[in-house]
Amino acid sequence: MDAEPSVRIVFFEQTFGCDTCAPTRRVLEQIAEDNPDVALETLNLVLDQEKAAEYGVDRVPAVIISAPGCDRIRYYGAPLGNELPTLLEAIHIAATGETAFSEQNRTRLKTLSAPMTLQVFFTPTCVYCPQMISLANRAAIESPFVSAVAIDATEFPDLVRRYN
Repeated sequence: MDAEPSVRIVFFEQTFGCDTCAPTRRVLEQIAEDNPDVALETLNLVLDQEKAAEYGVDRVPAVIISAPGCDRIRYYGAPLGNELPTLLEAIHIAATGETAFSEQNRTRLKTLSAPMTLQVFFTPTCVYCPQMISLANRAAIESPFVSAVAIDATEFPDLVRRYN
């Protein structure tokens, strides 16, 4: 009997108005195909409105990394280019729970008592963004109070303006 995959990737796309949905889906399909511990669930933002509401997704492409007890790592935009390694790392740390945080950082995260969201805006060519995305993802694995959201600034200028 095959074991259940330890990580699910929940991917929201739509057919029209999303130039990066198809390439993102292809990369996610390849990741799931190459790794038996990863399952991919592909949903359509328009057709699967109930699931989108359940996950709080209102734009595409949206990628959610989900593991038992944790579905707090998200990417809005295509996590390709410099962000692809952070996506692969997020899948790994979601599966293993191994964040490589120091005991001091773990202790600090345990002091949180209210939910917080770490939003990291990235551009596909930024060499510094992946480090910040990785840090936010690791914090989301370590603490049930932390959610990590990586947002492609080139795809979602409305969010860039909103958060200045």
